[in-house]
Amino acid sequence: MVCSIVLADHAPTQTPETQGLDTFTNVVVAGISTESEEIVWQESSRALNDPPLSMPDTVHEMGSFIMWTHFPGFLAARSGETQYTVSYSEETMAEQGFTSYLKQNSLDTRNQPANQDNLETDKIVAFEGSITGRMTSAESMLVDGAGQVDISEDKFLCPFASGSQHLIAPYCNIVQMGSSVNIQDGLLHTSSGERAVTSTADVPVEAEYHIQLSGIGQSAATGSANAYMQSHFQEGRMILTDHEDLGPGFYLEIYRLGQAVDIIYNEETRATGEISYFKKDMQYESGIRRTS
Repeated sequence: MVCSIVLADHAPTQTPETQGLDTFTNVVVAGISTESEEIVWQESSRALNDPPLSMPDTVHEMGSFIMWTHFPGFLAARSGETQYTVSYSEETMAEQGFTSYLKQNSLDTRNQPANQDNLETDKIVAFEGSITGRMTSAESMLVDGAGQVDISEDKFLCPFASGSQHLIAPYCNIVQMGSSVNIQDGLLHTSSGERAVTSTADVPVEAEYHIQLSGIGQSAATGSANAYMQSHFQEGRMILTDHEDLGPGFYLEIYRLGQAVDIIYNEETRATGEISYFKKDMQYESGIRRTS
């Protein structure tokens, strides 16, 4: 008998103590205005920065093979390790002009459902520069996750999610999105969202970024704008090669482990001159149960 498993991201669960951060910024000024922001958040289901990622207690690696022993009524005390890094940064400077800057940020490290995010940002900036006036604004966001082999039976609320597959294959996925503008005048709106901590593997990992640039009133924005996505996705596959019944509910399985998916995707959009409208929406979602 031979069957195979290829799955996707399953995020770590929250720590016993969680954190929440919210900021609101509103600046209206004729002259110089700056905004600088950076967040880097790492979370692991085991211990941070202690490679290699740990296997479940009842799973053992033997070269390119995985051996799993199932004991009736026993769940592994420690599951397979997953680790994520979520980051966001912004640098904005406006000088020799009139600036209206409005921004709201929210960070919540609790488990999130499929329609909410751990990190959210929303920004609106209007800038009207003099002949020598200029506004530059750059944003970057990242979700970087890796997961070891894990046992599926205690990871899902949905009884049909894992089917007959007992183990979740390893993965290593990274995606980065962002934008930059350099304008003499214009109206800029950006927003982002990232989800990387959930209560069960039913909820997918997500990242999204949106940018819109236009002129103020009937005029076009003057300057340049770009937006981009860079990503690399690697998924494993586990092929069942042997199953041995050792007693009632007690059995041993051996899987051959290998990489099954390798995707590199990069995209960038640029515009320079009199920009009437610049808009780009980007979204990444990876999970065993997808919502989109």
